[in-house]
Amino acid sequence: MKKIFLLALLCTLFMGADVKAQEVTYVEDPSQGYTFNRFKDNWFITGEIGVGGLASTYDSELKFGKRIMPSFNIGVGKWFSPLIGVRFSADFRKMKGATLLGSGINPENPLDGAEGAYLVNRHWSIGPAADVYLNLTNWWCGYRPGRVYNASLYGGVAAHAQMVKEMDGNSAKWKYMSMSIGLRAGLLNTFAVSDHVDILLDLRIDADQCNYMDYTRQVNLYGTIMAGVAYKFNKTGWNAPVVPVCPEYKYTDAEGDALVERLKAADAKIADLERQLRECMNRPVPEPQEPAKEAPIATIYFPIGSSRVQGIQTKVVAAVAKAMVNTDDEYVVTGWADSYTGSAARNQQLREQRADNVKKLLVKNGVESGRIETATGDSNLTTYGEGSADLDRAATIDIKK
Repeated sequence: MKKIFLLALLCTLFMGADVKAQEVTYVEDPSQGYTFNRFKDNWFITGEIGVGGLASTYDSELKFGKRIMPSFNIGVGKWFSPLIGVRFSADFRKMKGATLLGSGINPENPLDGAEGAYLVNRHWSIGPAADVYLNLTNWWCGYRPGRVYNASLYGGVAAHAQMVKEMDGNSAKWKYMSMSIGLRAGLLNTFAVSDHVDILLDLRIDADQCNYMDYTRQVNLYGTIMAGVAYKFNKTGWNAPVVPVCPEYKYTDAEGDALVERLKAADAKIADLERQLRECMNRPVPEPQEPAKEAPIATIYFPIGSSRVQGIQTKVVAAVAKAMVNTDDEYVVTGWADSYTGSAARNQQLREQRADNVKKLLVKNGVESGRIETATGDSNLTTYGEGSADLDRAATIDIKK
């Protein structure tokens, strides 16, 4: 999707006025991959007929030509992508081979020249099968709509009922069924006649584990070559992602040339900003400066609009007074008020009252009145702005210089 978005953006930037006259077209792009179609699409039915022959342990005792028997099947399947598909089918096949004399399996007639050691074995095999397909042509060569030939490798499982004969006196009769479970693999060759019809050439080999009613087990290998036809339903192709196709751009267009120059100027500006950023990042960090003003001995804070020393602030004043009593220094108590609330007259009154009340409390805690001077600040105590106005509602205690 990123490729598609960038391509569309480039079309818009570089076409200028021509884009208005020539609309961008959209086409499917197989190079972007293929999407899964709707569930109802890419279904098919098949019918096949052909011949097959057994190739198990004792079957070579019977001539190859006599082992060739008819086989046919019908099936239904679906392709989920250009590579992967499944098919469910019903198989019908006649099987003829040789079995060991005395095994109890399907004796019919002794074989000539075998001294009675082997008997002819003949039965029908009927049952369902399920296969998974891998389209080798699309895998190796990429999907291309309208391709005539496709080769698909497949493998699956089958469960077949074996209709067999048993000797009853001098005659052979159909008397019981045996079951076989097996694996199979094959190569399906398809030749497209139209969008919905394919001719099939199917080459397959089955390996069946037969469990007969007399408890005899035998593995049968059965090779098959079959021809058939497939009919495909609904949509038979595959959707590719849709991408924009830019109309042809003529670089003689004056507006397009101006846009190119603007892009060059933007690149130059970006390069200059990057240079300034590098210089800023490489600039040495200045050494921290010592504060120009020494911090006061103590700062007493007041609620908004109040000049009375309250709560924990009284203990702060008492602690400072205890230290002041043991010195000969003189002190200045300065009253402060914020300039963001109240009138100028009210704020000046608060400054004076806050300084006076702190001095009275210091005197009350033993400091000589003559050693304490009061003053008022003519601005805010801090420079943190209106959001920190609570820090400006205070009185500070300093040593007199």
